[in-house]
Amino acid sequence: MKIFHIVSNPVWGGGEQYVFDLTSQQLQEGHSVELFCRKGSVPTKRFQQLGVPVHALPLRGIADMNSARMMARILANQPPCIVHAHNFKDCFTVAFARLLCRNRNIRIVATRHLVRTGKRGPLYRWLYSQIDAFYFVSQLAHDRFFCSNPPADKHKARVITGCVNISGIPAPINLRQQLGIKTDVVVGMYHGRLHPEKGLDVLLDAVHLLRELPMAIVLLGNGSDEYTTLLKERIQKLDLTDRIILAGFQNPVLPFVAAADFGVLPSIVEESCLLAVQEYMACSIPVIVTDNGGQREYVNHHHSGLLIPPNDSDSLAEALKTLVSNATLRHTMGENARKDFVEKLSYIRMYNSILDLYRSVL
Repeated sequence: MKIFHIVSNPVWGGGEQYVFDLTSQQLQEGHSVELFCRKGSVPTKRFQQLGVPVHALPLRGIADMNSARMMARILANQPPCIVHAHNFKDCFTVAFARLLCRNRNIRIVATRHLVRTGKRGPLYRWLYSQIDAFYFVSQLAHDRFFCSNPPADKHKARVITGCVNISGIPAPINLRQQLGIKTDVVVGMYHGRLHPEKGLDVLLDAVHLLRELPMAIVLLGNGSDEYTTLLKERIQKLDLTDRIILAGFQNPVLPFVAAADFGVLPSIVEESCLLAVQEYMACSIPVIVTDNGGQREYVNHHHSGLLIPPNDSDSLAEALKTLVSNATLRHTMGENARKDFVEKLSYIRMYNSILDLYRSVL
């Protein structure tokens, strides 16, 4: 198949890694893949590493007709192909491009990575009519979208649970030696974007409540300069410089994940499908995660992890104390998490479902 992916986010996160894994698998199977990315963005540089054509466009949203014209020139003479948008706003760009180039071979597939209600009105009625098929990465994302009764055809929609592509447990790095952590300290880990919506301020408050415990939390990832500065200042203010370790962005991240004693992902917003949770599960690491998103669909409380309410430092502190104080429980939950990942979160099953969706509209 001929496939184009659109990645308009200027930074790298779980959604971008999702597309990277999907593209890599499609290339391995012999499909022809190209990408549209935002000019000068981090994803543009990383996708170029795959050796595929990456078309750099402004990709500024609904009113960006310049990107639509540029995309139309590239799509004008294409054979039957899929243009896969991973953000609904990019569907406008593709739809306009298809109108401009008048190529009826183009099929638009959209992924819904967010937990949002579907929008209404004539503009979105038109947009939804232009999308040939779309899928949601969790049941929560699907149900939230359709609860507002948007003018979208449910028969075009599917739920295809998002999964990470991990075939085996990676070898862990020597985390304590690399970061100077004492051997008797239990190490928790967060990895992802450093952003207020990820609940990191709540995490700092919870760790502050547990100063007596032999625990350190490693934060992996990047954020804006402004928020990173605020985070560092708050760590110093709470006297947590020996408890919270900012280790920056790490690639590959899985050897770090596999070296943790537990993961902690205290997002205060509804996440449709937290892939970082699955990475801990794949590495046999138990995870503390908020119960306000799609992670409830694959994390079982007190079985493979601990589910806590969002924005609640007391509940988070209690969960941290539970895992820090009980090595046996951490091991049991980690083994359960790995078993659930292998049995319920098959990347190949997800991948084949996406290809089936492509074929259904070609």
